[in-house]
Amino acid sequence: MEDLKKIMLVLLGSAAVSAEKLDKSLSDLVEKGKLTVKEGKELREELIKKDMSVEKDDPKEALTKDEFRSILDSLNLVEKKDLKSLEDRIENLENKLNED
Repeated sequence: MEDLKKIMLVLLGSAAVSAEKLDKSLSDLVEKGKLTVKEGKELREELIKKDMSVEKDDPKEALTKDEFRSILDSLNLVEKKDLKSLEDRIENLENKLNED
C-alpha cells in the first residue's frame, strides 16, 4: 500500500486525473483485492487533500487506463485470487503432512 501511495502521489503530481477516473481506478483496485475498501478511501482522501492536480473531466490531461495499468503492473502486487490459491495449496500440503 505504501509503495502504491508513493507512486500515485508522484504520478498525480505530473499528470492531472479526473476525479471520476481516480474513483474508477481505486474501485478497480479494491475489486481485484489490491486494496481494501478502507485503504481505497484513505488513498483517495489523501490524494485530494494534498491537491495533487485532481481535476474534473479534462480528457486531454487525464491518465489513461493503459498508463495506470502499466504503473500497477510495475509494482508486482499480488492479486487476491493468487494469494488465495497459494493459501489453499499450503493448507492442502499441511493436511497431507498431518495425515502421515
